[in-house]
Amino acid sequence: MFATSTVVALWIYLATGSFWKSLAWTLLILVIFQVGYFLFSFALFNTLWTKRTEEKPNTAEPTRRDGGVSSKGGR
Repeated sequence: MFATSTVVALWIYLATGSFWKSLAWTLLILVIFQVGYFLFSFALFNTLWTKRTEEKPNTAEPTRRDGGVSSKGGR
């Protein structure tokens, strides 16, 4: 990310000769990177969450264990 933004900054500065245009384009590239990173992360986690919720529970394993502490008091 830093390498690409540096290349963009130098490229725009050499093309236009303006520090301010170079700064504006660099900030624009950084915003685009952040939005892309957010969208990629959201898509990745969304696929993981949907896979996890679509999994069927394993019926071979008990869902409740016996022998725990009872909330009714007494033994």
